[in-house]
Amino acid sequence: MITKTSNQRCILIIIADGFEEIETIVWLSAMRQVGLWVKSVNVTSGLVSGAHGIWLMPDLAFADLDHLLKTTVISLVILPEGEQSLARLEADPRVHKLLRQVVEQGGQIVTGPEGLRIPQVAVVGDTKAGVNGSLHEIVLLRDSAESWEMFVQSIIQRLLQPW
Repeated sequence: MITKTSNQRCILIIIADGFEEIETIVWLSAMRQVGLWVKSVNVTSGLVSGAHGIWLMPDLAFADLDHLLKTTVISLVILPEGEQSLARLEADPRVHKLLRQVVEQGGQIVTGPEGLRIPQVAVVGDTKAGVNGSLHEIVLLRDSAESWEMFVQSIIQRLLQPW
């Protein structure tokens, strides 16, 4: 049996049709440039269409996550914005299960203001909950006034710090 080790940390970017292309590419590119292990994951298999008609071939489909989840610690799940994508992610029980599992193992969730409802429902179970103590600790929320580029860099700096 393969056991999880702390040096096998992975970051997942979960996308669905309607995702924000620029934000997603900034996350993938910036994290890979500094050597972080990041995988894009589509809730279906094959190509996924962005909000502006740009197609992306994710690294994995949700169906491919089982082995990764058994052998790897997921330290961070990123939910890029995009109204249609976020609605699909919120409606998918597999996304809720993944977020709960990541949080139970000490991981965190990154999203913007549009995506806050997903961890509220999946992890806290309360759609009316504000960013209370427990949610505030598990969700890294981008301030709408902060650029994606600056937010991505601040998260990368946190990830590069020793555990």
